[in-house]
Amino acid sequence: MPLNVTTPYATNLGTGYKEDGTPTYILSHIRLTTFPVVDLIFSSLSKDAIIETEEPILELTDDNKIGYNYNVTPTEIKFGFVTVDSQRIDISTGKITKKMAKFILDKQLRNIGNVLERFVEKELAQTQFDALCYYFYKQGVDKIENHPVISLINNEKWYDITDEIQTNIKKNNGQFDEELAAMKIRTAKMWSYVPGF
Repeated sequence: MPLNVTTPYATNLGTGYKEDGTPTYILSHIRLTTFPVVDLIFSSLSKDAIIETEEPILELTDDNKIGYNYNVTPTEIKFGFVTVDSQRIDISTGKITKKMAKFILDKQLRNIGNVLERFVEKELAQTQFDALCYYFYKQGVDKIENHPVISLINNEKWYDITDEIQTNIKKNNGQFDEELAAMKIRTAKMWSYVPGF
């Protein structure tokens, strides 16, 4: 079955493929509520996806990473804490708990959302926003501005987005990358999620 296509205007459910491989859809009675990106914040959907697929770093590494690959700044190292939601996470011993790592992940996802606000011009559903938070956590925030997925969203090419998300699933040596493919498939499913289907 082709993945569902959700837009600010309609929800099209994938029903199958024609003989030539073209996907077929039906219009659903369910329409996802969309919001300007500035009004959205990550939910447990994106956060849980990261927690399920990553192991937190509980001791500060030589390259100053901790938690879910959080890059600790020189200022944070100097003062011995990371600030999240006006609360201080003590890193003075170079160690944190899993609970602290999850709290720092909130800061990381908020930062990704802040960058998305600058470049995504169209309204999104919560699941679509979460898919982008998860995707760019994995791909890198620095890729957001010029990423083809962002361009497809802004140009309302809704039927092409999940295909683009799932491209480039090979390692540098040309071999299939199962971990990368699994991440991209999960992102595409998050993007096209329709409650009840």
